Amino acid sequence: MKYTFLSKWTVLILTVVTVLLVIAGYGLIGARTIGPVTFPSSGFGGTLLILLGLLVYAVAWIVGLADSIQERRWGWTVAMVILLPIWIGPLLYSLIGPRNTK
Repeated sequence: MKYTFLSKWTVLILTVVTVLLVIAGYGLIGARTIGPVTFPSSGFGGTLLILLGLLVYAVAWIVGLADSIQERRWGWTVAMVILLPIWIGPLLYSLIGPRNTK
């Protein structure tokens, strides 16, 4: 049975959400101005956002891995496991990974 929520688009959206959460978290920790947004200093809130970002990233990695298995793209499955320590697997999978079939 194919699960439709397992797709490159899901992985891409989750990866973008991760980036936004981590940037906001670092902004809160350091009380910085990032672009037009000025963050107040909050170490706890920043740490919480970064941890939430890591959780979302883990979900993106699992969805990418499950999608590569579902699509029977074993090279991408191995690549997702190898790229796990480098933290770029879901991003590369969502941008240049295999097309989803129906």
